[in-house]
Amino acid sequence: MASPPEKDHPKLVMLGMLHMAQYFPAAFTGIALPFLFRKEGLPLEMFWLLALPAIPRWLKWLIALVVDNYGSARIGQRKSWIIPCTAIGAAAYAMLAWIPPTVSAVYVIVGILLAKSFIMAAQDIAVDGYAAESMTDNERATGTSIIGFLGTLANVSGKGVVTLVPILGWFRTMLAASALMIAFAAPGIIRREPPPPAATRLRQARGERASLVKALRRRESWYILPYLSVFGFGAGFFGSMLGPFFADEGLTTTQFGILFTVATLAGNGLGALVTPWLVERIGMPRTAIIGVVALPVEGCVFGALAVYPGLPTLPTLTFIVAILGFVTSIYSFVVNNSRFRWASKAQAATDYSMQSSLWNFGLWAAGSAAGFVVADVGWAIFFPIAGCLAGAGGVLYITLFDRIEAMVRDRECDELEGAVGAS
Repeated sequence: MASPPEKDHPKLVMLGMLHMAQYFPAAFTGIALPFLFRKEGLPLEMFWLLALPAIPRWLKWLIALVVDNYGSARIGQRKSWIIPCTAIGAAAYAMLAWIPPTVSAVYVIVGILLAKSFIMAAQDIAVDGYAAESMTDNERATGTSIIGFLGTLANVSGKGVVTLVPILGWFRTMLAASALMIAFAAPGIIRREPPPPAATRLRQARGERASLVKALRRRESWYILPYLSVFGFGAGFFGSMLGPFFADEGLTTTQFGILFTVATLAGNGLGALVTPWLVERIGMPRTAIIGVVALPVEGCVFGALAVYPGLPTLPTLTFIVAILGFVTSIYSFVVNNSRFRWASKAQAATDYSMQSSLWNFGLWAAGSAAGFVVADVGWAIFFPIAGCLAGAGGVLYITLFDRIEAMVRDRECDELEGAVGAS
C-alpha cells in the first residue's frame, strides 16, 4: 500500500504565521483594550463601543468577492492582498501610539480601529482562503493544529500587551505591536505562492466568478452559517467580559497580563496539541463533546469566583484559568478543523469568509450585549448563563456534524468530477 504523501511543514508553519498576524490584533482589541479602558473607568454601558471594530469582520462576505476575483498572478492571488493590508494595519497600530487609552479618547481610538478593521478584513480573507485551498486532506489536521498553536502565541502576544504598558509606556508598546504584525506576516510575504487549486482553475476557465448566490444555495450552508453565528455568540458573550471582570476584581495591569499570557499559552497551546491526537482516535464529534461538557462548568467556576470575597493567589488563579481554557479549547479546535473542510476549494476565500462573517456577527452581537447583561444581573449570574449558552451551541454542532459532512463530501465529489472532465 502506498504511503500517504509527505506534509509540507514549512508551508503549514507559514500559514500559521499568517494567522498570527490575524489573531494578534483581535486579541489586543477583544481582551487587552477592554481591560485598559475599564481600568481607566469606562462604564460597562459604554463597552458596546469597543465592539464596533468587529463590524467589518461580519461583513467579510462582501469583501471576499473582490479578494477572490481580483489579484496579481505574478505576485500571487492571495499575496496581492496580504502585503498591502498588513502594511496599513501595522501603520494604524503605530498611529495609536500617540493616543493613550483614556475615556475621553475612546471615540478616536474606536474610529481608528474601525477603519483599520475594514482593511484587515481583506487580509484575513486572503489568509483564510490561502489556508483552505492550499492544505491537502493529509495536511489539514496537522495544519489546523499548527495554525491553532501559533494563533495561541499571537493571542498571548495581543493579551500580553497590557503587561508592557507599565514597563515601556503606551507609545513604545504600540510601536512594538506594529512591528510584531509585520514580523508575523513576513514568512508568508517572502514565500512563493503556489498556483490556485484545480477547482478554482476550472471555475476561471469557464469564465465564472466567485459567487455568494452559489454558496448560499448549497444545502450545507443552510446548516453551517446559522450554526457559526451561534458559535461566535457563545464565545464572544463569555470572552468579551473576562477583562472587565478581572479589572473589577482588582487585578493590576501587570497581573492581568501575566494571568492571560501564561493561562492562554498553557491552556490553548495544550488544546492545539491534544485535539488532533484525540480526533485521530475517537473522531471529531466525540472529541468536541469533551470541550462542550466543560463550558457550563467554566461558567459556574467564574460565577463562584465572583461570589467569593477576593480572588485566589495569582498562581492558583492562573492554573484554574489554564485548565478551563485547555478543556474548552478542544471544542473550538474541532470546529476550526471543520471550517477549513467546509470551504469549497473552487472559491475558498468567499466560502470561508461567509462562515467568518456569521461567526463574527455572533461575536459582535455578544460583545455589544454582554456589558448590559452584566450591569443588570451581576457577574455571579452572568457567567453561568454565558457558559450554558456556549454549551448549547456545542450541542448543535455535535447534532449537525454527520449531516453536514455528508453534504460536503457530495459537493467535493461534484467539484472533482468537473475538474477531471475538463482535464
